Amino acid sequence: MSTFHILNGDCLAENFPKNLEGESIIWREALIDGPVSDNEFFENRKKFINENYDSESDYDELVIKEFQKMQNIPENSSLFFWFEDDLFCQVNFWFLISSLNLNKKKIFRIFPKNKEKGFAESDENDLLELFHSAKEINDTERKLISNLWADFQQNKLSKEVSSEIIRNLEELIVANENRFNGTLKNQIKDIQKTAESFEEVFKIFNQKYPIYGFGDLQLKRCIDQFST
Repeated sequence: MSTFHILNGDCLAENFPKNLEGESIIWREALIDGPVSDNEFFENRKKFINENYDSESDYDELVIKEFQKMQNIPENSSLFFWFEDDLFCQVNFWFLISSLNLNKKKIFRIFPKNKEKGFAESDENDLLELFHSAKEINDTERKLISNLWADFQQNKLSKEVSSEIIRNLEELIVANENRFNGTLKNQIKDIQKTAESFEEVFKIFNQKYPIYGFGDLQLKRCIDQFST
């Protein structure tokens, strides 16, 4: 049985244990921001990323090619999803569980030791230990996660569901609502009252509100959007 590790981003890949059996495939997207309709999904994502983030990056090579690798994983393989607990990572995770052909495959989630810090402060030994604590995603959980993605697409996430795989679901749903109800805007503006630079805003924001999982580019876009 072949083993595959699906990693959320290049930072984790850089620290990934070299003696861990299996092939690593990196997911490089930020589905928390921009269009997520099924209609011409990757075409619209590519256009959005090029216009709003990095017009120099090769989306086809960095994202679509890696997704195709995931789609081509053979039957009877084991897939380990290394995704953190914040909204940024979880939305990416929900999409992959919903979109990949996972029939006749065993799928698992690796949980970070620290919900707020994710994998950032884990060394190779920590990551190996976490790997051995992986939790299998059964059919019920897989369906629930796929439904989360569908609900996210329509911006109608429900707090009525619970999950063993998504261990902070209600907090994630509140954070997603905050993006649209003015709370996130107020959280950022409160920090800006005392912070003297964007770097300081970014640092304080991630210390106070790690649930969002925003990178600097996402936070910059939020600030720009709230300023208009």
